[in-house]
Amino acid sequence: MKNAWMILAHNQFPLLEKLIAFLDSENSAFFLHIDAKAVDADAARLAAAAKKSPVTFVDRVSISWGDFSMVEAELRLLRAALDAGCDRFHLLSGVDVPIKSRQYIEDFFASHPETNYVNFQNPEIDIKNLWRVRFYYPFQRFNIRKNGLRRLLRNGSAGVQLLLGVDRTRKYDPSIVFQKGTQWFSITRPLAEYVLSREAEIRQIFRSTYCPDELVIQTMVASSAFLETLPSTAFDGKHRNCCRYIDWKRGNPYVFRDGDYDELVNADPSCLFARKFDYEKFQGIVDRLYEKYGE
Repeated sequence: MKNAWMILAHNQFPLLEKLIAFLDSENSAFFLHIDAKAVDADAARLAAAAKKSPVTFVDRVSISWGDFSMVEAELRLLRAALDAGCDRFHLLSGVDVPIKSRQYIEDFFASHPETNYVNFQNPEIDIKNLWRVRFYYPFQRFNIRKNGLRRLLRNGSAGVQLLLGVDRTRKYDPSIVFQKGTQWFSITRPLAEYVLSREAEIRQIFRSTYCPDELVIQTMVASSAFLETLPSTAFDGKHRNCCRYIDWKRGNPYVFRDGDYDELVNADPSCLFARKFDYEKFQGIVDRLYEKYGE
Protein backbone atom coordinates (compact mmCIF):
# COMPACT_ATOMS: atom_id res chain seq x y z
CA MET A 1 0.00 0.00 0.00
CA LYS A 2 1.35 3.39 -0.99
CA ASN A 3 0.44 6.18 1.42
CA ALA A 4 -0.01 9.72 0.15
CA TRP A 5 0.88 12.17 2.91
CA MET A 6 -0.84 15.38 1.83
CA ILE A 7 0.31 18.22 4.04
CA LEU A 8 -1.00 21.77 4.39
CA ALA A 9 1.60 24.11 5.89
CA HIS A 10 2.11 27.83 6.33
CA ASN A 11 4.75 28.05 9.08
CA GLN A 12 6.75 25.94 11.58
CA PHE A 13 8.82 24.45 8.75
CA PRO A 14 11.43 22.80 11.04
CA LEU A 15 8.51 20.85 12.52
CA LEU A 16 7.36 19.89 9.02
CA GLU A 17 10.86 18.61 8.23
CA LYS A 18 10.65 16.30 11.22
CA LEU A 19 7.26 14.98 10.11
CA ILE A 20 8.53 14.23 6.60
CA ALA A 21 11.66 12.50 7.87
CA PHE A 22 9.61 10.40 10.27
CA LEU A 23 7.08 9.17 7.67
CA ASP A 24 9.69 8.68 4.95
CA SER A 25 9.64 5.12 3.56
CA GLU A 26 9.40 3.14 0.34
CA ASN A 27 5.64 2.97 0.96
CA SER A 28 5.15 6.74 1.07
CA ALA A 29 4.86 9.78 -1.17
CA PHE A 30 4.61 13.38 0.04
CA PHE A 31 2.47 16.12 -1.45
CA LEU A 32 2.99 19.55 0.07
CA HIS A 33 0.95 22.70 -0.18
CA ILE A 34 2.74 25.74 1.21
CA ASP A 35 0.52 28.77 1.69
CA ALA A 36 1.41 31.37 -0.93
CA LYS A 37 1.79 33.96 1.84
CA ALA A 38 4.62 31.98 3.48
CA VAL A 39 8.01 33.53 2.73
CA ASP A 40 10.38 31.38 4.81
CA ALA A 41 9.73 27.94 3.32
CA ASP A 42 12.86 26.28 1.92
CA ALA A 43 11.53 23.81 -0.67
CA ALA A 44 14.90 22.19 -1.24
CA ARG A 45 15.39 21.57 2.47
CA LEU A 46 11.89 20.13 2.88
CA ALA A 47 12.38 17.80 -0.09
CA ALA A 48 15.75 16.69 1.30
CA ALA A 49 14.08 15.52 4.51
CA ALA A 50 12.73 12.52 2.56
CA LYS A 51 15.40 10.00 1.55
CA LYS A 52 13.15 7.21 0.25
CA SER A 53 9.92 8.97 -0.78
CA PRO A 54 9.14 11.36 -3.64
CA VAL A 55 8.14 14.88 -2.61
CA THR A 56 5.77 16.90 -4.79
CA PHE A 57 4.92 20.56 -4.25
CA VAL A 58 1.51 21.52 -5.63
CA ASP A 59 0.79 24.98 -6.98
CA ARG A 60 0.39 27.38 -4.10
CA VAL A 61 -2.84 29.10 -3.07
CA SER A 62 -3.07 32.13 -0.80
CA ILE A 63 -5.30 30.72 1.93
CA SER A 64 -7.73 32.84 3.92
CA TRP A 65 -9.13 31.31 7.07
CA GLY A 66 -12.68 29.99 6.62
CA ASP A 67 -12.56 30.48 2.85
CA PHE A 68 -12.85 28.05 -0.09
CA SER A 69 -9.13 28.58 -0.72
CA MET A 70 -8.49 25.87 1.89
CA VAL A 71 -10.60 23.42 -0.10
CA GLU A 72 -8.84 24.53 -3.28
CA ALA A 73 -5.51 23.51 -1.75
CA GLU A 74 -6.97 20.16 -0.61
CA LEU A 75 -8.31 19.42 -4.08
CA ARG A 76 -4.92 20.16 -5.63
CA LEU A 77 -3.23 17.82 -3.18
CA LEU A 78 -5.79 15.08 -3.79
CA ARG A 79 -5.45 15.36 -7.57
CA ALA A 80 -1.65 15.17 -7.43
CA ALA A 81 -1.72 12.16 -5.14
CA LEU A 82 -4.28 10.33 -7.28
CA ASP A 83 -2.26 10.97 -10.41
CA ALA A 84 0.77 9.49 -8.66
CA GLY A 85 -1.04 6.17 -8.17
CA CYS A 86 -1.31 6.22 -4.37
CA ASP A 87 -3.69 3.94 -2.47
CA ARG A 88 -4.40 5.73 0.80
CA PHE A 89 -4.74 9.50 1.20
CA HIS A 90 -4.00 11.29 4.46
CA LEU A 91 -4.57 15.01 4.96
CA LEU A 92 -2.26 16.40 7.64
CA SER A 93 -1.25 19.84 8.79
CA GLY A 94 2.34 20.95 9.09
CA VAL A 95 1.95 21.15 12.87
CA ASP A 96 0.91 17.53 13.37
CA VAL A 97 3.15 15.11 15.25
CA PRO A 98 2.88 11.28 15.19
CA ILE A 99 1.98 9.56 18.45
CA LYS A 100 2.63 6.04 17.16
CA SER A 101 5.61 4.58 15.33
CA ARG A 102 5.80 4.74 11.54
CA GLN A 103 5.53 0.96 11.29
CA TYR A 104 2.47 0.97 13.56
CA ILE A 105 0.85 3.65 11.39
CA GLU A 106 1.55 1.79 8.14
CA ASP A 107 0.35 -1.51 9.61
CA PHE A 108 -2.81 0.13 10.95
CA PHE A 109 -3.96 1.24 7.52
CA ALA A 110 -2.80 -1.96 5.83
CA SER A 111 -5.03 -3.86 8.28
CA HIS A 112 -8.08 -1.72 7.38
CA PRO A 113 -7.73 -1.33 3.61
CA GLU A 114 -11.37 -0.43 2.92
CA THR A 115 -12.13 1.78 5.91
CA ASN A 116 -12.42 5.54 5.48
CA TYR A 117 -11.39 7.50 8.54
CA VAL A 118 -13.45 10.69 8.61
CA ASN A 119 -14.65 12.61 11.67
CA PHE A 120 -18.28 13.73 12.06
CA GLN A 121 -19.25 16.17 14.78
CA ASN A 122 -22.76 14.76 15.26
CA PRO A 123 -25.11 12.17 13.68
CA GLU A 124 -26.88 15.12 12.01
CA ILE A 125 -25.68 18.62 11.26
CA ASP A 126 -27.21 21.26 13.53
CA ILE A 127 -28.97 24.37 12.24
CA LYS A 128 -26.10 26.71 13.11
CA ASN A 129 -23.63 24.74 11.03
CA LEU A 130 -26.14 24.26 8.23
CA TRP A 131 -26.23 28.06 8.00
CA ARG A 132 -22.63 27.84 6.80
CA VAL A 133 -23.90 26.53 3.47
CA ARG A 134 -27.35 28.13 3.53
CA PHE A 135 -26.03 31.70 3.25
CA TYR A 136 -23.38 33.43 1.16
CA TYR A 137 -20.18 34.58 2.89
CA PRO A 138 -18.52 37.02 0.47
CA PHE A 139 -16.07 38.47 3.00
CA GLN A 140 -14.31 35.17 3.84
CA ARG A 141 -12.09 35.44 0.78
CA PHE A 142 -10.40 38.48 2.26
CA ASN A 143 -7.63 37.73 4.72
CA ILE A 144 -9.06 39.87 7.50
CA ARG A 145 -6.78 39.40 10.50
CA LYS A 146 -8.97 41.11 13.12
CA ASN A 147 -11.22 38.37 14.50
CA GLY A 148 -13.82 40.81 15.77
CA LEU A 149 -14.23 42.53 12.41
CA ARG A 150 -14.27 39.22 10.57
CA ARG A 151 -16.99 37.90 12.89
CA LEU A 152 -19.02 41.10 12.58
CA LEU A 153 -19.00 40.95 8.79
CA ARG A 154 -19.84 37.26 8.73
CA ASN A 155 -22.69 37.41 11.25
CA GLY A 156 -24.04 40.68 9.90
CA SER A 157 -24.19 39.31 6.37
CA ALA A 158 -25.86 36.08 7.53
CA GLY A 159 -28.38 38.02 9.61
CA VAL A 160 -29.48 40.12 6.65
CA GLN A 161 -29.82 37.00 4.48
CA LEU A 162 -31.86 35.27 7.18
CA LEU A 163 -34.33 38.17 7.19
CA LEU A 164 -34.51 38.04 3.39
CA GLY A 165 -35.20 34.31 3.38
CA VAL A 166 -32.02 33.34 1.52
CA ASP A 167 -31.41 29.59 1.39
CA ARG A 168 -28.88 28.29 -1.11
CA THR A 169 -29.56 24.68 -0.15
CA ARG A 170 -32.96 24.78 -1.88
CA LYS A 171 -31.39 24.80 -5.32
CA TYR A 172 -29.26 21.70 -4.77
CA ASP A 173 -30.16 18.06 -5.21
CA PRO A 174 -32.32 17.04 -2.20
CA SER A 175 -30.31 13.82 -1.89
CA ILE A 176 -27.33 15.83 -0.64
CA VAL A 177 -26.87 15.30 3.09
CA PHE A 178 -24.85 18.15 4.53
CA GLN A 179 -22.53 17.15 7.35
CA LYS A 180 -19.71 18.63 9.42
CA GLY A 181 -16.52 17.43 11.08
CA THR A 182 -12.81 18.11 11.19
CA GLN A 183 -11.06 18.62 7.86
CA TRP A 184 -8.32 16.04 8.53
CA PHE A 185 -8.89 12.56 7.11
CA SER A 186 -7.38 9.27 5.95
CA ILE A 187 -9.36 7.90 3.01
CA THR A 188 -9.17 5.15 0.41
CA ARG A 189 -8.56 5.54 -3.30
CA PRO A 190 -12.20 4.82 -4.26
CA LEU A 191 -13.41 7.65 -2.02
CA ALA A 192 -10.68 10.00 -3.27
CA GLU A 193 -11.72 9.24 -6.87
CA TYR A 194 -15.36 9.82 -5.97
CA VAL A 195 -14.63 13.18 -4.38
CA LEU A 196 -12.73 14.40 -7.43
CA SER A 197 -15.45 13.08 -9.75
CA ARG A 198 -17.75 15.60 -8.04
CA GLU A 199 -15.24 18.45 -8.07
CA ALA A 200 -17.43 20.72 -10.21
CA GLU A 201 -20.34 20.22 -7.82
CA ILE A 202 -18.10 20.83 -4.81
CA ARG A 203 -16.98 24.12 -6.29
CA GLN A 204 -20.53 25.17 -7.04
CA ILE A 205 -21.90 24.34 -3.61
CA PHE A 206 -19.04 25.29 -1.31
CA ARG A 207 -17.32 28.25 -2.97
CA SER A 208 -19.42 30.76 -0.99
CA THR A 209 -19.60 28.65 2.18
CA TYR A 210 -18.16 29.54 5.59
CA CYS A 211 -15.40 27.08 6.62
CA PRO A 212 -16.18 24.62 3.81
CA ASP A 213 -13.11 22.52 4.66
CA GLU A 214 -15.14 21.12 7.58
CA LEU A 215 -18.07 20.18 5.35
CA VAL A 216 -16.87 18.87 1.98
CA ILE A 217 -15.58 15.37 2.76
CA GLN A 218 -18.29 14.76 5.36
CA THR A 219 -21.04 15.78 2.92
CA MET A 220 -19.61 13.68 0.10
CA VAL A 221 -19.51 10.62 2.38
CA ALA A 222 -22.92 11.18 3.99
CA SER A 223 -24.53 11.56 0.56
CA SER A 224 -23.11 8.33 -0.86
CA ALA A 225 -22.62 4.61 -0.34
CA PHE A 226 -19.27 5.40 1.30
CA LEU A 227 -21.26 5.92 4.48
CA GLU A 228 -20.94 2.16 4.95
CA THR A 229 -17.12 2.31 4.89
CA LEU A 230 -16.71 4.37 8.07
CA PRO A 231 -15.69 3.08 11.50
CA SER A 232 -18.67 1.94 13.57
CA THR A 233 -18.09 4.88 15.95
CA ALA A 234 -17.91 7.49 13.18
CA PHE A 235 -20.68 9.72 14.53
CA ASP A 236 -19.72 9.87 18.20
CA GLY A 237 -17.82 13.14 17.68
CA LYS A 238 -14.42 11.70 18.63
CA HIS A 239 -11.37 12.57 16.56
CA ARG A 240 -10.13 8.99 16.82
CA ASN A 241 -12.50 8.34 13.90
CA CYS A 242 -10.06 10.21 11.67
CA CYS A 243 -7.04 8.78 13.54
CA ARG A 244 -6.23 12.11 15.16
CA TYR A 245 -5.91 13.34 18.75
CA ILE A 246 -7.18 16.92 18.95
CA ASP A 247 -8.40 18.85 21.99
CA TRP A 248 -10.95 21.59 21.33
CA LYS A 249 -11.91 21.93 25.01
CA ARG A 250 -8.67 23.61 26.15
CA GLY A 251 -8.02 25.62 22.98
CA ASN A 252 -8.94 26.33 19.35
CA PRO A 253 -7.47 23.78 19.16
CA TYR A 254 -5.24 23.28 22.18
CA VAL A 255 -1.48 23.48 21.63
CA PHE A 256 0.21 20.55 23.35
CA ARG A 257 3.08 21.33 25.67
CA ASP A 258 5.77 19.56 27.66
CA GLY A 259 3.49 18.38 30.48
CA ASP A 260 1.17 16.53 28.07
CA TYR A 261 3.57 13.71 27.20
CA ASP A 262 1.83 10.96 29.21
CA GLU A 263 -1.57 12.00 27.87
CA LEU A 264 -0.37 11.70 24.29
CA VAL A 265 1.49 8.39 24.57
CA ASN A 266 -1.56 6.86 26.26
CA ALA A 267 -4.03 8.04 23.61
CA ASP A 268 -6.50 5.63 21.99
CA PRO A 269 -4.79 3.01 19.75
CA SER A 270 -6.53 4.48 16.71
CA CYS A 271 -5.12 7.97 17.38
CA LEU A 272 -2.05 8.03 15.15
CA PHE A 273 -1.33 11.78 14.98
CA ALA A 274 -1.89 14.67 17.37
CA ARG A 275 -2.35 18.34 16.62
CA LYS A 276 -1.40 20.92 17.17
CA PHE A 277 2.14 21.78 18.25
CA ASP A 278 4.31 24.89 18.41
CA TYR A 279 7.96 23.93 18.04
CA GLU A 280 9.14 27.43 18.84
CA LYS A 281 7.40 27.54 22.23
CA PHE A 282 7.21 23.89 23.28
CA GLN A 283 10.12 22.09 21.67
CA GLY A 284 10.48 19.55 24.46
CA ILE A 285 7.23 17.67 23.88
CA VAL A 286 7.94 17.37 20.15
CA ASP A 287 11.47 16.07 20.66
CA ARG A 288 10.32 13.54 23.29
CA LEU A 289 7.64 12.13 20.99
CA TYR A 290 10.00 11.78 18.05
CA GLU A 291 12.59 10.21 20.33
CA LYS A 292 10.04 7.65 21.55
CA TYR A 293 8.50 6.75 18.19
CA GLY A 294 11.34 7.39 15.77
CA GLU A 295 13.50 4.64 14.34
